[in-house]
Amino acid sequence: MEETDDATAYAIMDASKLLSALLKQTFRPDGITICQNGGRFNDLGHYHMHLIPRYDGDGFSWSEPLEPHGAEQRLAETRAKLVAMLALRDLAD
Repeated sequence: MEETDDATAYAIMDASKLLSALLKQTFRPDGITICQNGGRFNDLGHYHMHLIPRYDGDGFSWSEPLEPHGAEQRLAETRAKLVAMLALRDLAD
């Protein structure tokens, strides 16, 4: 994170605010967990931020969830919903 210039850091935070609002509006979670991993814990080798919709009793941890929720199968559907919500938001502006 400390290697990120200010303009990029602000853009990342602006994007996380927008995506957090879209996730809340689209999926109605009980909350959102926002985090990023750095140093030896960043196994992708580039900066990225996680925005994770959370639900009471979801068993969230950085390991496999207690109950499988089929996230891999829903990824394309989730993306399509968020893109549609973003398009509607742009039309309203």
